[in-house]
Amino acid sequence: MSGGGYTATTEALSTASKTIGDLAEHLLDDNPDLETPAVTAEGFGKAHNAHAAKYTAGAQALWAAVSGYSTTLSSFGTNLGTAGSSYSANEDNQSGAITDAGGSL
Repeated sequence: MSGGGYTATTEALSTASKTIGDLAEHLLDDNPDLETPAVTAEGFGKAHNAHAAKYTAGAQALWAAVSGYSTTLSSFGTNLGTAGSSYSANEDNQSGAITDAGGSL
């Protein structure tokens, strides 16, 4: 039973890393219409076509935000995977040190 403190497992870190990495990969693929909106000034109609530029600029800004978010998610996922590997290596080292210390008693 945990004493209520922070716990981490290499499996949890690895799973989180993969899940976040998958999300980052699919985020851009699942939203292609943001990169190149199909709406044109003509699509807004004659009375409103001046608003098309604002719409297109907004869609491009949203695409830039989604792209940035995807990059950040990818980096975060990679960092979690690296942390999991480091955590696992540290666990192995500590286990070995404890075993060695106990063997010399």
